[in-house]
Amino acid sequence: MDRITLRSAEALPEVGPLELRAPGSGGLVFGQLLLGLPVVASLFTAPDRFRFLLAAIPCALMAVALPLLLVVQARQRALGVLVRLDSYGVGVGGGPAIPWGDLSEVRTVKGVVVLVPRPGVELPVVPSAAPFSRPGRRAAAYVRRYGSPLVLMPRALDATKPQILAAVRRLGRIPLGAD
Repeated sequence: MDRITLRSAEALPEVGPLELRAPGSGGLVFGQLLLGLPVVASLFTAPDRFRFLLAAIPCALMAVALPLLLVVQARQRALGVLVRLDSYGVGVGGGPAIPWGDLSEVRTVKGVVVLVPRPGVELPVVPSAAPFSRPGRRAAAYVRRYGSPLVLMPRALDATKPQILAAVRRLGRIPLGAD
């Protein structure tokens, strides 16, 4: 249930865990196809060889990018639930859940939600469907930038920042920091 955008949402009870998935709506592929139609049309109607070559280059790039986007979307759907927030703690991917007691606070930094661990606790990084993704490098970059490897980016998930923070407040009862 989408309590943030649903009308009369205040009448709905706040129960159950929050499962975060990758959106995988297909908008990116559809947008590329829509933008590519004029390029393909200009390829067939090019009056001279130079304009034909100018139109052929974007067509070749689209021929490479479209399968790549389709693979990424298929991998996103195959990942299933990326993060699960429930009464016990935070489950990341298929790994064991991290109890709420192992987290010291939850911060919002630059539009993302950062779950900060207590000293000595190691947190995983959220799985990614991107090709050539390196979780170790991503975790190190997140620790440098945000202070924790467990970073929830609402733009890459099917929930908004207020939904994630409401679930943390309701289920975790740990301190919420700000920017």
